[in-house]
Amino acid sequence: MVKMDQESPKKAINDDGEAKKGFGVQSIEVGMHLLKVLMEFGRPVMLKELAEAAGMSAQKAHRYLVSLQRSGMVEQDAAGRRYGLGEFALNVGLAALSQLNVVRIAGDAVAELRNRTDQSCLLAVWGSHGPTIVRMSEGSRPLVTTARVGVVLSMVNSATGRAFAAFLPRETADEFVAAELPPEDNESFSALLADVRIRSISRTEGEEQATINALSAPLFDHFGNIVGALTLLGPEKHFNVDWEGPLARELQAVAKSVSNRLGYNETG
Repeated sequence: MVKMDQESPKKAINDDGEAKKGFGVQSIEVGMHLLKVLMEFGRPVMLKELAEAAGMSAQKAHRYLVSLQRSGMVEQDAAGRRYGLGEFALNVGLAALSQLNVVRIAGDAVAELRNRTDQSCLLAVWGSHGPTIVRMSEGSRPLVTTARVGVVLSMVNSATGRAFAAFLPRETADEFVAAELPPEDNESFSALLADVRIRSISRTEGEEQATINALSAPLFDHFGNIVGALTLLGPEKHFNVDWEGPLARELQAVAKSVSNRLGYNETG
């Protein structure tokens, strides 16, 4: 049985750059391994399935899950049968994402864009399960939406997802798009993404949520890779999705400014 305070030797580096012995808490390492396996599933799972994937007995996995639940890293569904990541795990992930340059730099742009347009605005970055909202500021008009910090957006039906689908490496985008898109729609969706690449902006008119329109613009780093997307969304009656409309122009101007601050050179 693993003792909660048992230590395991680890290699470390001393001030002279030489390897030296160090000690870590083995029970924490086992718990983190179990948490990593749970994260890789990407969905709530049964105890037996999780234990098998982690290479440990169900009894042992259950002991660790009890402690992980108490810390908020893991939660069980209402029926008490499946385990998923908890609220604290989400907060840890968001804190890590917030250390990225794109979140620090583009975070202020969310409020700026909201003030300039009076529409709700969000910032999304690419997470392990797809486009993930990390910042959001609501406009003055009431907006009934499921969008909130931590939510993973559709790659096919959201403007944000379409921006990522258009500019991510093809193999990455195709994997996520294929999980949502019927094969018979591949040709039309490819044409849609080609248009997004030309315009550097995507839009939806009620596809993600009825009565809500959205525009999204990609953010690029100094290598020209997409690292995020700024998205405006609002009630269809008060949201102009025209490619050359005032909302599209404001969004593209702010997105270009953020990309420039991230080192992107459009002509480079």
